Amino acid sequence: MNTLVATADNDNAEVELVIDFDTTLIDNSFTIVRVAADGTETIVRGGYRVVLFPVTLDYFLIDTEAPLNTPVHYRAYEDVDGLGPTANQAVSGTVTIVTTYSWFKDPARPWANVRVDLCPQGAPCTDETGVSLIQLGNKTRASDANLIGVLDREKPADIWARRKGIVSSVVFLTRSLTAVDAVYDLFTAGGPLLLQFDPLFGWPDAYWQPGDLAENYTGSNDQRVPFRLWSVPLVQVDQPSPAAAGQGTVCSNWCLVAERYGTIQDLVNTGLTWLQMADCTATPVPIPDGYGFGPYGSGPYGDGG
Repeated sequence: MNTLVATADNDNAEVELVIDFDTTLIDNSFTIVRVAADGTETIVRGGYRVVLFPVTLDYFLIDTEAPLNTPVHYRAYEDVDGLGPTANQAVSGTVTIVTTYSWFKDPARPWANVRVDLCPQGAPCTDETGVSLIQLGNKTRASDANLIGVLDREKPADIWARRKGIVSSVVFLTRSLTAVDAVYDLFTAGGPLLLQFDPLFGWPDAYWQPGDLAENYTGSNDQRVPFRLWSVPLVQVDQPSPAAAGQGTVCSNWCLVAERYGTIQDLVNTGLTWLQMADCTATPVPIPDGYGFGPYGSGPYGDGG
């Protein structure tokens, strides 16, 4: 009997998955998806076309991007040549990460994730090694329109397209040098972060590209006092790329194009348009792939433990 056990780790805001396929897999590969209450499926990072050899081995994976305080379940299904699910599958029970904290997370480097409290404004509070949320910035959604003046006409020609995503900011406080180091570890790689807040803030889970990170002393004349006030601008982006050496969003990036097509002529022969290059038709990679060895699945990141 195939089994998939999902266990919430509330302290680290993640879900531990253990998958055991007792039945034969045609090419020893399967895919793992997270299923929301409305049936929406999201492939778990590190869980796309996992190859087991031998197939009798258990597979251990941690989903660090699961939503907070939201019931989900998981499904692992045989995935032959990436063509989608077969009847050979395993389904977990419902699991919920229960927490009163918010989180700043790096999808590619989960060891650097930072738990965020509301001190000194309110509970919950961690010790002085924690990071405290002070303020979420106003949200701006830029227009994507162009007004073109027309000779001898009162009104311009108006060309428009879908409005851009959110641009905002966040301000937070650290109260120790240990917390300063944790902030450095989180932001130093420079890539998109997943920010998860209590639903009362009205900020759904989203990926953000941080801008310049400002570290400010907090008014004390004695700069040995370790309190720091941080601010950083944020631009909402798509889920980051699965490519180990690549950058960009999940499928709209040249690194994945280069991986998929051996030569420029191979790409030309497909007959794809530039629009299809941008809308993921050329590189239909469904989700980011693994983190590393040991506790975070297989992939280019991690400590090899």
